[in-house]
Amino acid sequence: MNRAHASELLTSCNGTRIAVVGDLMLDRYVSGKASRISQEAPVPVVAVDDTHDVPGGAANVVRNVMALGAKASVFGVVGADIAGTRLREMMAQTGAGIEGVITSDSRRTTEKTRVLANRQQVVRIDTEDTHTVTSDEEDRLSAALKKLVDAGQIDAIIVEDYAKGLVTPSLLTAIAKQADEAGIPIALDPHPANASKVSGIAAMTPNRSEAFQLAGMFETMPVQNPLEDESLANVALALAERFGVRYLLITLGPKGMILFRDGEPPRHIETQAREVFDVSGAGDTVIATLTTAIAAGATIENAADLANHAAGIVVGKAGTAVVERDELLTSFGGLA
Repeated sequence: MNRAHASELLTSCNGTRIAVVGDLMLDRYVSGKASRISQEAPVPVVAVDDTHDVPGGAANVVRNVMALGAKASVFGVVGADIAGTRLREMMAQTGAGIEGVITSDSRRTTEKTRVLANRQQVVRIDTEDTHTVTSDEEDRLSAALKKLVDAGQIDAIIVEDYAKGLVTPSLLTAIAKQADEAGIPIALDPHPANASKVSGIAAMTPNRSEAFQLAGMFETMPVQNPLEDESLANVALALAERFGVRYLLITLGPKGMILFRDGEPPRHIETQAREVFDVSGAGDTVIATLTTAIAAGATIENAADLANHAAGIVVGKAGTAVVERDELLTSFGGLA
């Protein structure tokens, strides 16, 4: 796909309406300098220069969707705590619809605090509850999504599963049914620890290791040419059967991505990354870009190319980040 085609596709993303369902998180970054070791334990002493928060998890998918010019509505659960309030405020500030964000009295908002010393992460502190959401919370979330779907206000659904208790088998089945009845695509970024058998998934975006775990197969070493990776091809067949998935885009780290499609040979997409600084949140960028492009009318091949370029950009950024339209277009080269 050349720059002109990429520009047309990005223009068509304007106003596309995406529902994002998944585990919402608050990512906190505490950064500073470390020049000495603590007398209390063999750990660095970090003199803090800055602390800032960004929406993470499924909330980061929302940010990436909106950076492409699309509209997003978010569906998830936060706790009745300061972090939950902060996360709600930050998502509202992006312009996302937050009517589907439910406040729970039975769980804390998931927080990931990363401490960086001299730009290197030295520790991550997680505050979370991973028990399953209540049936009432699940019903409320499903009903809120169905209201928009039935009103014709959603063009595609993304389910982002971090195995924090939101994406239950019953919820995923209900969402897939809603999407099928409305004739809209549903994309799933699954977690191997929480794999639910469901049919009707349009696209899935696991990495190679996750794909093997989801298929219940022993992970083999990757081969030089991903198109000759027979074990991975068998994994793709197993996942297609288990999830009824039409498009399986497996990310391969420095080897890019490989796309499996019904009735078509696999397609290897070389990585566009020039520098890898931080891979956190890269999967969010991939599924957000792929799904938004599909909803905007792109072919799966062009949508995958766009997602590959976006991934190549975001891994060169520090922390949980998004890819802006202009920098995505620039990555295709040529004249503006």
